[in-house]
Amino acid sequence: MRIGVDIDGVVSDSYRAWVRELNGHFGTNILELKNYDMHLDFGVSWEAMGKYFDDNVAHLFDIPHPVAGAKEGIDKLIREGHEVVYVTARSLEEEKYTVRWLEKYKIPYEHILFTSFQCKVEYALHWKLEIFLEDYLGNAQAISEAGIPVLLLDASYNKGELPSGITRCQDWHEIIKEIRERSSYPKSASI
Repeated sequence: MRIGVDIDGVVSDSYRAWVRELNGHFGTNILELKNYDMHLDFGVSWEAMGKYFDDNVAHLFDIPHPVAGAKEGIDKLIREGHEVVYVTARSLEEEKYTVRWLEKYKIPYEHILFTSFQCKVEYALHWKLEIFLEDYLGNAQAISEAGIPVLLLDASYNKGELPSGITRCQDWHEIIKEIRERSSYPKSASI
């Protein structure tokens, strides 16, 4: 299968690291995000949040650890013959930080598509992705409405009922299980 994989919140545990940094910067004590648009939780404008990220991008993209099980999961998918295509909202100007982080944690990559906060549907369709791993419910809905099944990695900011075409996964163990069930992977193989 050709699998689309978001980076922040799916491979990189970005939001946990960013919340710590943002609490220090804005003098807040946010414990977990309720909104994917973080500026809402921190009570600042989109512009103020954007400026902070622009001024600190190298640091903010370097500090997160991988999401638990992400590296091992991606390694398994590739070993099993799947193609992983990263599709991120990051901009092309952030490519060097993204590649540096993937290499730091030895996470394999071949294709990274930078959407610069544009809709991911066009990229998913152009690359003929067969399934998509995402954490942002808005992207998940748009991608699934385009006919591509989505595995939504559970997060504090994506709670609620899901429309058809989107399956919530609690962790990478469940992601691997779902992909194996949808592909030709032998059912008796261990996870």
